[in-house]
Amino acid sequence: MKEIFSAVAGEMKENATTEEITALIRWHLTRRQFLVTTGVAGLGVASLSIFGCGGSAGSSATTPRQVFVANALGMVVADPSRCGTCRRCEMACVGYNQNQAPTGQTQTQYSVSNVKVSRNKNFGVAGVTPTGSLGDGDYGNFRTPQDTCRQCPHPVPCQLACPQGAIQVIDPVNARVVNLDLCIGCGICVAACPWAMTALTGTVLAAATKSHKCHLCNGNPECVQACPNGALTYQSWVDTTKTVPARQVVPATIQLPADVAASCTQCH
Repeated sequence: MKEIFSAVAGEMKENATTEEITALIRWHLTRRQFLVTTGVAGLGVASLSIFGCGGSAGSSATTPRQVFVANALGMVVADPSRCGTCRRCEMACVGYNQNQAPTGQTQTQYSVSNVKVSRNKNFGVAGVTPTGSLGDGDYGNFRTPQDTCRQCPHPVPCQLACPQGAIQVIDPVNARVVNLDLCIGCGICVAACPWAMTALTGTVLAAATKSHKCHLCNGNPECVQACPNGALTYQSWVDTTKTVPARQVVPATIQLPADVAASCTQCH
């Protein structure tokens, strides 16, 4: 904390108001927390610039980066025992999102399904196992899991990892939504999600590349409406991040340390 107050004292302009001083302190606190939680405190902001991610939407001293703590109000819940692998949910998601501009944004969305079925069709979530044992999928027990966004509680891995502040909590259901106007397609959020639910629309950092994830369709998910078997339902949000196994290993450089997660209770 001493270094934070020293920095504030050095940057504070003469005759600064209480609001300006508070904003400056908050910016330094959130910047420090962001660097620690994403595991790059030792690397510094300069290392992010190598990947074209040096700037941040909250990098101004008068505009502190916002960390969203509100829980989502709903979520899409999958029942693999009812899934017939017709993939109508994926088609409905793509059809609804394609070339639409999210509320309050100018960028249009791309044809990327935010519910994932096809990737689990053959071998399930686990994929081909080294032992050759049969698991989910058409080459196993014929059970196909549907992957849906957890709408993670704070700390939200993809939101904290994004160096642009492009993942935000949006009304009316507090979904975790990619702001396409801020997203630069760096792909850090894709690596930060343990369940691989964020996806890029193209090559990393290409001009038109954007990240994409489930935004719950304002509380009336198209995938749920399209499923003929009732294998997807829209329910009140509950935290499933502790019970659903991760699909991928998050790189240590952006993984949220347990001690940082515990420290959140001291600030909220």
